[in-house]
Amino acid sequence: MPARFRRALLLSLLFSPLVPAAYAQREAGPPTQDPFAKREVPATPVSIGNYRSHTYDDGILSIQSTDGGTLRIRPWAEGVIRVEFFPLGSAVKPDASVSVVQVPRPPQPNRKLETYLNNRQPDGSLVRSTANELVWPQLAGSTVTGTVVIQKNPLRVSYRQQGETLVSEAAGVFQRRTSEASGPGGTGVSFRLSPGEHLYGTGSRALPLDRRGRRLELYNQAHYGFQNGAANLGITLPVVVSSRGYALLFDHYTAATLDLGATRKDVLEYSGENLVNLGYFIIAGSSYAEILDRYTQLTGRQPLPPRWALGLLQSRFGYRSQLETEQVARRMRRADFPLDALVLDLYWFGTTKDQGNLEWDYNAFPKPATMLRRLDSAGVKTVLISEPYVMRTSRNDAEVRARELVGTDERGRAYTVASFWAGPATLLDMFRPETQDWLWTYYKRRKEEGVAGWWSDLGEPENHPLDMHHLKGSTRALHNAYGLAWSDIFAKKYAEQYRDERLFNLVRSGWAGMQRNSVFPWSGDVSRSWSGYQAQIPIILGMGMGGVGYMHSDAGGFAGSNTDAELYTRWMQLASLGPVLRPHAVVAPEPYWYPEPYRSSVRNATHLRYELLPYLYTLAWENSQTGTPLVRPMNYGPTHFASRPGGAADSSGEVGSLSAEEKAAGFTDNSTWAGARAEAFTVNRRWQEGQQQNEALANVNDQYLLGPNLLVAPVMHPGQRRRNVVLPAGRWIDFYSNQTLTGGRTVAVPAPLARIPLLVRAGAFLPLAPYVNTTAHYRTDTLRVRYYADPAVPASSFTLYDDDGKSALVGQTQMFQLISFTGQTSAAQTDITVSVAGKSYATAPGWRTIELLVPRVAAAPAAVLLDGETVPPTEWHYDPATGQLRLQFLLESKSVQVSIRGLKLTTTATQGSAPEPATLEAPDSRTFVGSTTLRYSLLTPGAYPLRIRNAAGTLVRTLTPGFRPVGAHTLLWDGRNEAGQPVAGGVYSAELNGQHQQLVMLPSGR
Repeated sequence: MPARFRRALLLSLLFSPLVPAAYAQREAGPPTQDPFAKREVPATPVSIGNYRSHTYDDGILSIQSTDGGTLRIRPWAEGVIRVEFFPLGSAVKPDASVSVVQVPRPPQPNRKLETYLNNRQPDGSLVRSTANELVWPQLAGSTVTGTVVIQKNPLRVSYRQQGETLVSEAAGVFQRRTSEASGPGGTGVSFRLSPGEHLYGTGSRALPLDRRGRRLELYNQAHYGFQNGAANLGITLPVVVSSRGYALLFDHYTAATLDLGATRKDVLEYSGENLVNLGYFIIAGSSYAEILDRYTQLTGRQPLPPRWALGLLQSRFGYRSQLETEQVARRMRRADFPLDALVLDLYWFGTTKDQGNLEWDYNAFPKPATMLRRLDSAGVKTVLISEPYVMRTSRNDAEVRARELVGTDERGRAYTVASFWAGPATLLDMFRPETQDWLWTYYKRRKEEGVAGWWSDLGEPENHPLDMHHLKGSTRALHNAYGLAWSDIFAKKYAEQYRDERLFNLVRSGWAGMQRNSVFPWSGDVSRSWSGYQAQIPIILGMGMGGVGYMHSDAGGFAGSNTDAELYTRWMQLASLGPVLRPHAVVAPEPYWYPEPYRSSVRNATHLRYELLPYLYTLAWENSQTGTPLVRPMNYGPTHFASRPGGAADSSGEVGSLSAEEKAAGFTDNSTWAGARAEAFTVNRRWQEGQQQNEALANVNDQYLLGPNLLVAPVMHPGQRRRNVVLPAGRWIDFYSNQTLTGGRTVAVPAPLARIPLLVRAGAFLPLAPYVNTTAHYRTDTLRVRYYADPAVPASSFTLYDDDGKSALVGQTQMFQLISFTGQTSAAQTDITVSVAGKSYATAPGWRTIELLVPRVAAAPAAVLLDGETVPPTEWHYDPATGQLRLQFLLESKSVQVSIRGLKLTTTATQGSAPEPATLEAPDSRTFVGSTTLRYSLLTPGAYPLRIRNAAGTLVRTLTPGFRPVGAHTLLWDGRNEAGQPVAGGVYSAELNGQHQQLVMLPSGR
């Protein structure tokens, strides 16, 4: 991380949670130019005209418009359609894509069936032309997956399923023709939005999960010390996922804007700066999981991570010597914290002025290879930072400039970025093959020394002057692709030279498709504040809905020298149940710095993460196979698709009848077609019904699902010891107390400092392993599997994935094992089957000890059977105090059946879980001069007085806002008492509905 700070506060102040934030300064001061300067207002859009004619060739439909342009429709894969526009005078050839890697594989119809034969046109297509439309059903085998409809006058594209429009262009494709008086020109397209439609994705933004109603830039930006509300950060993605069952991928990387109903509430608009051609994809699916499955097939899947990447990765700005680095590892072990990697910031190569050296500073790290081996032998990997800037003071400055490996000015001369925070520097041109090879020579040397992972910082790039040029174009044209080009170097070289080794690359920037390069992005230089912390859940969820499954943050917060032990604890609890656990800061990022009870609370959270490794690693495998993120929005839905029988009635009452537009186009009906149509409608109807039921879950920003079976509700406010949780339908069980909560409503759950609220879905299998302090010691020879049996969930299953944790070729060698757990529960009996399948691998156990735990058992069962034989009561244990039944058995190659007869479960909902009607939230500033804004939210409307008391408990002021509706609200305390007089500096408390926030008013002269 770049050095941006003055000297940190003395360690004697470390644990004062109310010290005012002393945000660090860049050593060289702020940039003299804004690298993310706003552009002019764009030119007025012009429509592409009407239909003139069309042709069909080799699966591509080309439409000529009256203005001379060409609109092309190209089925790409099942549920995936590419739409392209080429204006008059432009070659009908798509722009090069940096995002799409899937070769077009359009679904093929069964040409032997009457469905196809009766509707085939003379040109060999299924495209029917009417007076007003072109209608093109997409046929996979005998199933219609959707219908592309092209309105002729004016030209508009839509995609329909069973007569219902899923997505439709509004004004269609348009061009912005620039002039000296206007802003930049370009090309764009707009779409209609439906009432109640929610829009997700778009990248890393500290905004609510539902991005509808916002106008967003597509231009990667670094914002130091960001907090909640930051609209643009290091990763913007040209991907929008709709709650109606489709996604849009705009396949360009130029600077652009996404207007998601901000200008017109019912219109989504993409506008690409200086674009000539336009290409976008429609990706349809019956669930979010299916949409992301198709999207990540299109843009590439995230490979399985090395298992150590799921451990605790300790980072700091920065470890300055070999001695300090090894001491940190020893202190983490002594303090009983797990540790899987140490991340070395820029001091491994020297000072801030040495960026670009890419060689060890042997004065500080005299024997780096020895250090790397020693750490690795203790189960600790090493990750190294590098930056894309080469300082003019670097030993490599002359070489990169002489060899033309850097960005240039308009005359082709090496460009000096004078405003770079650390001093004058040049920016490597990642688009040049020569630059890629030059960088790799250094990376490979470090790799051969024993470096296990990489940290690619400042890759937006952080300071990218607008008049700089690269091999492939100017700054605004290719800025967004820079980080992706950088991560391509690692991915390609590992594939060539380290084929069987999994890659770990910590990145701050990227673009659509970045996940295929095995990147582990973080949200940037976040403020060490409650607001910075609160921004992280919507950032993680927004990235996950854009196909990037390992988004995370500098746990504990980065920007600032203030230290708040409670904030650090709550942040580490969240990170411990997230994709990546990586504390990072200038001041006290290591957990051993913190006093009790905070240290033990963090230790408990990190230990729980390691116990959950069987579950987390399985989620990583699922992500590598389907694109489903590890952390998911509350309305994400199931990740496994059930069989969908045909024969359901459509909205017209007919079984599988053709849609109106298909009938108008002249298609004939027959039983085969009808059955397929009914099946497609069943899928679509289920999506819509699910959305209606989950409206309360559509924009939840302070809780999430970790995989299919865990609901995580982090504590988001200081002093909060009880919080409201919105529950999906079904029963949910408290992970710690095993108390039952009824879903489909909001409840309040305990939130002590010692733990993060965590709920388990009824019917779930939850595999855990014994705690180890490094994944190097992780084994699955012993598994503790909790089965949350529930009669309301008569059948459930979970498949656990396991391999050696390091081979990148498991997809080819198939050297992995799947351990399947299935359960069937009725009112009187529970049956469980456990089986293992797959190939053995180096660390695979010959057999596994399965410790089966069934919580919420009301009484000892009548009998327990193992493979049909009664197990003596001495071989299983029922604990009436905890209500838990325990059975241990061995699993080898043969499956094991467990039957529990006469099982009585306690499924009655817990009393006393009524939600809090009002929640007092973190104020704008807990330490302030003069005044501060207090925040609260209401679940129940009403008038809630807010009281201010001094340190002695004396009432100083009562703020009475009057009746307020449900939602978020603010109150300003002006630092005065009831008499209107200024109060003295000191410690105060704000109280609302029995909840408290501590405040510190500083003397006005400070």
